[in-house]
Amino acid sequence: MGFDSVFIMKYADEFISSSKLPKGSKHRSKIGIVIPTLNEEKSIGLVINELKRELAQFDFVIIVVDGRSTDRTISVAKENGAEVIYQKNKGYGEALIAGYFYAVRELQCDILVTIDADGTYSAKDCFKVINKIESLSADYVVGRRLVNSKNMTFSHRIGNRIISWLIRNFLEINIMDTQSGLFGFRSYLTDNIDLGQIKWAINTELLTKALELGMNIDEVGISYSERIGKTKSNTIRAGLTNLQMIIRMIRDFKPLLILGSIGATLVGVGIIFGGIVIYDFYKTGTIHHSSSAVLSALLIIAGVQLVSLGLVADMLRRKQQTRLKLAHNLYSKDRGD
Repeated sequence: MGFDSVFIMKYADEFISSSKLPKGSKHRSKIGIVIPTLNEEKSIGLVINELKRELAQFDFVIIVVDGRSTDRTISVAKENGAEVIYQKNKGYGEALIAGYFYAVRELQCDILVTIDADGTYSAKDCFKVINKIESLSADYVVGRRLVNSKNMTFSHRIGNRIISWLIRNFLEINIMDTQSGLFGFRSYLTDNIDLGQIKWAINTELLTKALELGMNIDEVGISYSERIGKTKSNTIRAGLTNLQMIIRMIRDFKPLLILGSIGATLVGVGIIFGGIVIYDFYKTGTIHHSSSAVLSALLIIAGVQLVSLGLVADMLRRKQQTRLKLAHNLYSKDRGD
């Protein structure tokens, strides 16, 4: 069975079952709140209890994904009613992937929301994200942080702005804070996550996949507080990872841009070398630079092949994107969008 069929059948079943809910039921989606942790005993209990208080009207489950904490993070999380699972590999992205897959495969969650365990984000803003998705206003919602110099380091703030600007202009989406740690989306996005890129750049990876699927992407303004405890993030490392992700996006999302540019450059250089050989032959009647002639031919051939490859890759990408958007559009129509 192809992806389209699985995709449509899955959400057709969801629509049919949700339509049978009794009248007066406010919410029909099951929500998975994924919280990655590593030695967050000072804040995790506060975060969990605030979520339980602010999201009481929703059907939700709190999933703490622990990176093998050595303090009381796990016991505090369990004492406060969260489900705890353990990531097999290190890293922020690994934790989120583990939490998403557990929420979808084991708990059958329809909406996934991510929030940090350090108290920098508010459960009240989780409500904004969930409500926007629940109301069918968007499929993917990012929390746009309103920060000041006290709550975020200067280097972190500048790095976020640069990366967000690059991604916003490259993907052509009106999201001002692409690297926010508070965001939510419909769970079918997890079917398309590239497991080869699950580090710090997972925010960028998810946004890219959401765009390819034709998901309606939006943002809501949120607060951002000073974290509880010491920071574990490295701005430079996170920035380099995102830079790698952007290069990979150019390769995968706009292959004609990178292959066509390289190909056109090779053709141009080949023409220059060929022009030198032709000019010399015109002046002397003899070819003195045979190696330049060979190099010119090879460069032009290689350049033409790269441009052709870029055209083919771009055509295949557009076909895949159209197919995915068609599946999503069918689902949206069934839900009454």
